[in-house]
Amino acid sequence: GEKCRSFIDLAPASEKGVLWLSVVSEVLYIMLLVVGFSLMCLELFHSSSVIDGLKLNAFAAVFTVLSGLLGMVAHMMYTQVFQVTVSLGPEDWRPHSWDYGWSFCLAWGSFTCCMAASVTTLNSYTKTVIEFRHKRKIFEQGFREEQNFLDQEAIKYFRERTEEERAETGDLRLQCLHSCSPN
Repeated sequence: GEKCRSFIDLAPASEKGVLWLSVVSEVLYIMLLVVGFSLMCLELFHSSSVIDGLKLNAFAAVFTVLSGLLGMVAHMMYTQVFQVTVSLGPEDWRPHSWDYGWSFCLAWGSFTCCMAASVTTLNSYTKTVIEFRHKRKIFEQGFREEQNFLDQEAIKYFRERTEEERAETGDLRLQCLHSCSPN
């Protein structure tokens, strides 16, 4: 004697668009999580250098942040539709008492984990990139100073060498002039 009805049929007409949007958002949430997980696995197994691995981690973190935000928004939209359906839906369907249950707690837990992992990964990536840039800047400054020092030493060496050659050539000329004179 009970009727099996779909929740989509029970939701008020004004909320059906939001309900479908929440379903599509949940699917996108799962797809973004899969993309983020795939990027992390790709980094784990196929990263050729540290920088490439960091970049893959950063992209995975961005996808995880987006998925977490989209999942939470989708879950909040679904919760709103559920509350409106409980208030305005058919009398024989309305629950007498209800709470958010395990799925709501799971969504908040998932959102928290996504955000914590993503923020930690992006923070690590940013810190590492800043350290690499700082070390490269110090290296380049040291290299320039070393080049300047080498250039000054080289210039000094070539000046001294040229003066020595001139002095020797001058001595030879003097000797040549002295020995070639008709005295």
